[in-house]
Amino acid sequence: MKSMQKGFTLIELMIVVAIIGILAAIALPAYQDYTVRTRVSEGLTLASGAKAMVNEVATANDLTVAATTWNAQQDNTGATSKYVTSVQIDDGNGEITIVYNKDNVGSIPVDATLILTPSVNLAGTYTALDTVLAGTESGVVDWACQSTTSALATTRTMPVSATAATLPAKFAPADCR
Repeated sequence: MKSMQKGFTLIELMIVVAIIGILAAIALPAYQDYTVRTRVSEGLTLASGAKAMVNEVATANDLTVAATTWNAQQDNTGATSKYVTSVQIDDGNGEITIVYNKDNVGSIPVDATLILTPSVNLAGTYTALDTVLAGTESGVVDWACQSTTSALATTRTMPVSATAATLPAKFAPADCR
């Protein structure tokens, strides 16, 4: 008379453990990248106030005062949080530079930056904000976002910063890649 086998064999258990290990090896790095991207998005949230100030002066033509006022906040950091070291407005061209805190964000370079460059669409051509403010034309401000790459802004023929941003593109929001 044959006895019935109860439970799993050792090989079946080893196969299940191997499958779980492979899934964990794939999922863990993806989750870590997602976590960094979520922390980076906080910088764009903090920069929304700076963008609003620049948008207002695009018609008032007082960029220097707006930048000085913004930059003086939070002990001369403009805006700051657990993940963001500073959000500063350039008083010459209105560019906003977001500097991230590597210790709290994760696997990014020290003082990684994301740069937002304002421009105005004049008759189908994007023109840098400082050029528009020097002239007599006006329009709605649009923003180019730049990490280590700026493919979307380049595709849209928007001007980007001459200063290279240092946040790796894989951690940047889709508009900044």
